[in-house]
Amino acid sequence: MAAPIDIQGLIQQGVQQGLKQANAPGIERKDPPNGIEVSPKHFDINVDGPKESFADMLTKAIDGVDQSMKSSEQNMQDYVSGKTDNVHDVMISMQKAQLSFQMMIEVRNKAIETYNEISRMQI
Repeated sequence: MAAPIDIQGLIQQGVQQGLKQANAPGIERKDPPNGIEVSPKHFDINVDGPKESFADMLTKAIDGVDQSMKSSEQNMQDYVSGKTDNVHDVMISMQKAQLSFQMMIEVRNKAIETYNEISRMQI
């Protein structure tokens, strides 16, 4: 069996080496010139426009997918009934609807995955 590693001792050695290097000759600490402030600042960022909650944004996205699906269905019915003969627009609207639906499903899967991961976290 290998001897146990003294983590505390290793940390102490590392700290002492760091202190020696910080106090090494040739390294001097200089204070900033007068009138110059060397401290982090906090900046407030104001966002113009209406504030929208995540739930509102998600609801709009789902409504958009629903509208896309309905529009695609209507275009397909118009083509079948002979109201339009542009098969390209019908196919494009069907693909847009399909892609938006797949994206919505992936967002849902990611949200569920994130919820499950958070619920497994120990406090």
